[in-house]
Amino acid sequence: MLYVIQQEDYSGAEILNLAVMTADPDALLACPPGSRVEEWAHSNGIVTTPLPFRSIRHSAGSLEALRSVARGLLGALELRRILKREPARRIVYGTSIRPSMLAAVAATGLGRRVVWVVTDFPPPRPVSLLTRTAALVGCARALPLSHAIADRFIAGSRRLGARTEVIHPGVDPGRFAPARDPGKPVAGLLGHISPTKRTALAVDIAERVIRAAPEFELRVVGRAQYRDEDRRLEAELRARVVRTPALRERVHFDGYVTDVRDVLSELGLLLHTRPDEPFGMALIEAMAAGLPVVAPAAAGPLEIVVHGKTGFLFDPGDADEAAAHVLSLVRDPELARRMGATGCERVADRFTIAGQVAGVERVLAGL
Repeated sequence: MLYVIQQEDYSGAEILNLAVMTADPDALLACPPGSRVEEWAHSNGIVTTPLPFRSIRHSAGSLEALRSVARGLLGALELRRILKREPARRIVYGTSIRPSMLAAVAATGLGRRVVWVVTDFPPPRPVSLLTRTAALVGCARALPLSHAIADRFIAGSRRLGARTEVIHPGVDPGRFAPARDPGKPVAGLLGHISPTKRTALAVDIAERVIRAAPEFELRVVGRAQYRDEDRRLEAELRARVVRTPALRERVHFDGYVTDVRDVLSELGLLLHTRPDEPFGMALIEAMAAGLPVVAPAAAGPLEIVVHGKTGFLFDPGDADEAAAHVLSLVRDPELARRMGATGCERVADRFTIAGQVAGVERVLAGL
């Protein structure tokens, strides 16, 4: 099978596909040469073939959108050359929407079956119409990570619905050391700093919790990575923490961490704030470590968190409600431990790498 990653750096979407690629003894990954993705693939024993990076953007105005279309077509032509050199690879596996669209165009007329792994919600109109058209024409199977993603991807299309199957990504529960003290007054926020992730909301929540529980701490595990607005937000939040006495010693910016397992073992709970999270890998990682979680009652978290059993769900954007849930865990460590244990069982039952790989292999066997 040929796998396709179009961007130069890897993030959650690529990591989610790692288990599938490493389970394939003959995996070949098309990715940008000299990139962090190539380095990451080689470090995991995956053979690569060069696919030059072409910037494809849908949110920078109509002129840039037209340029992106041209770059996308050029990228598809380059991928088509790879497919012609690899005639035995009958299945092409797009690791997210963009490489899947690229593969659908590249494979036209070559008799290949393109599998779309849908890791995020489709882009806004008019690009979403182009995405859906490409899927109708060039998608043999679509594998969204969640039902929330699937609903938006299918958008009422019976044809797409018949080709779509939700396969949740998973973790290896055995690789997560149990949290030392679930319910301790330390919450972690995992993920890059961004307005999309609502990082500022987490600081708002922490400020409310600290008023009632001055010993509470928030650890922001991640950094601004992708856009200027992300970097501006990080600078603003750091400045806010410095100038606010109640936050200065209680909100910490840990920066980028390659492996969150050690961090999770030191937390008392996980706080998640993005209101439209497509799935929520950080949630199942925290639950695998035996931590209760507090997350918005929307999209992906609704499929992961059982309210009142493995954590709490709050109305998206409601800092007061979220703070109240955090306080209930900090004030009742026994409740936090019970929720953490139940969450760990839920991950072992529903969100494992073994289950993810088995689901993908079952779908591929039917192609």
